[in-house]
Amino acid sequence: MNAEKGRGAELDVYLDILILDNFCADAALLYCAVKTVKGEAKFWRIFLASLFGTALGVGYTVFKLYFTLPAAVDIFIKYGVAAVLPLPAAKFKKKRTYLLCSLAFVGYMFALAGMLTALFSQISPNAGEGELTYTLYGMPSGVLAAACVAFAFLGVRVVKILKNHGKHLALCCTCRLTHRGKTVEAKAFTDTGNRLKDGAGNPVVVAERALALSLLSEGIFAGNTPCEKLSVTTVNGTSEFTAFKIDELEIYSGKKSNILKEVTVAISPRPLAGEYALILPPEYAKEEDFEDRGGKPC
Repeated sequence: MNAEKGRGAELDVYLDILILDNFCADAALLYCAVKTVKGEAKFWRIFLASLFGTALGVGYTVFKLYFTLPAAVDIFIKYGVAAVLPLPAAKFKKKRTYLLCSLAFVGYMFALAGMLTALFSQISPNAGEGELTYTLYGMPSGVLAAACVAFAFLGVRVVKILKNHGKHLALCCTCRLTHRGKTVEAKAFTDTGNRLKDGAGNPVVVAERALALSLLSEGIFAGNTPCEKLSVTTVNGTSEFTAFKIDELEIYSGKKSNILKEVTVAISPRPLAGEYALILPPEYAKEEDFEDRGGKPC
């Protein structure tokens, strides 16, 4: 479509590209924002929210071709929509999570806009007004859509990396181990240096020999408990662990607990230092995995 824009200058607007770019940008940024606050990014919600944002964005862009609004009103409309748009994109249990998602959405919006401005802009003086303006030029059709897809992929990767390095609880607490109807309790602590993995790549809990034998009783000697051998090499040499699966592990931190099923426990070849009978891997001490189930304080 053609539209007159100021001083008789003619502006070409390609609605198909405008719609595609708006939809891809909204979908990518909403997906990243929801993932950032650890929300469940259901694609049908992202799709509908992106359609809503595209309708508003394209409609407002066309509206501004014919009408001029005060700068304050323009900013209010743009950022008001940006704050509301994440609301239908996911189900938020808390207002705080929604607010954080909106902030993340706006932050990603600035990041994407800054990236495109850096790649496809040139500074040109606004003649007669003593100002400098940024003018996008030479952007091939579809670049924004492709950039949105790449931005979403990289954004989610960054979020996953940050999540894996998230806050771990400083656990020195009570654990409850259950196996074949038998339950034992023990003191445990989290060791970020415990990188031991079983054959399937799962984290491993290291246990004192006496604790493991009390949980297994005669089962390990009768050959009723499947075991596997795990080796780990440190500066002190190579150690070999006998590992087995237990039915359930409950980790308590204050009134919150983390309940895990089918956990691999390795028997330490040497006595553990201090009063603790278990060494937990850091993967089992992530704060977001603990829920208030009325557990006992540590």
